[in-house]
Amino acid sequence: MAGSGVCCFGTGAVFAGFWQRQPPYAALGWTVNTPLFNNRADWISPGYDDTIFKDGPPPMMPGSPPSQWFANPSANDGAKVMLSDTDHYSPMQANALWAWKSFVRGHQPPLYDLGIISGVNPLDPNASMGAPSYASLEPARWAMGDTLRYAQKMQLIAMQPRGELSSTGYALANLGEEYLVLQPCETTEPFTVKLPAGTYNVEWFSVNDHETKAGDPVMVKRARNQRFIAPFTQAGPAVAYLKRIR
Repeated sequence: MAGSGVCCFGTGAVFAGFWQRQPPYAALGWTVNTPLFNNRADWISPGYDDTIFKDGPPPMMPGSPPSQWFANPSANDGAKVMLSDTDHYSPMQANALWAWKSFVRGHQPPLYDLGIISGVNPLDPNASMGAPSYASLEPARWAMGDTLRYAQKMQLIAMQPRGELSSTGYALANLGEEYLVLQPCETTEPFTVKLPAGTYNVEWFSVNDHETKAGDPVMVKRARNQRFIAPFTQAGPAVAYLKRIR
């Protein structure tokens, strides 16, 4: 759907009525910001709605700060499936942290991959052709695969964005059972996760190097903020996956 919010809202209402009469595999989506969160769509794809860009250049343009959806996305409340498409707020760049931040805030992170405009195997991987180079978007491509592997490893349907449980502000949690926590800092900073009593297996993942390390199990005798620090030699963003074993 394209055009004004009014036009799309009316068109969307017609589509919604039609979709209700279709088999359960049909899903209606919406990508216009004005009525985005208050319509009957099953999925939405936000962007370009930052108030700081109302009277200025769009996000990610030279001299412009990044969109909130790129730098610090809002947590999904579960009312709709959220497709955090970079085409809608950062068409010319993306990185690994974009995918991880989106994922742990409850969004599906599809990449608008202009890096393959000259083909999946470009003759010159660094040639831009007026678009981002193939190499510049490679970290984002890797990160989408990495987040997918953790989505398949966890009981994802039971996980919710619960940033308040970690000092990093980035956490998916099935309370008392599974936790996926992102430490987005480029330095090796300690962080905390609020855990109930129990014993948890710990798995670490390096966002930049794609390295996985098993950590020592953590025993929590009573509910507390448990301190963690990534074990990798190279500083950088890291993910902690915690799963209760007893």
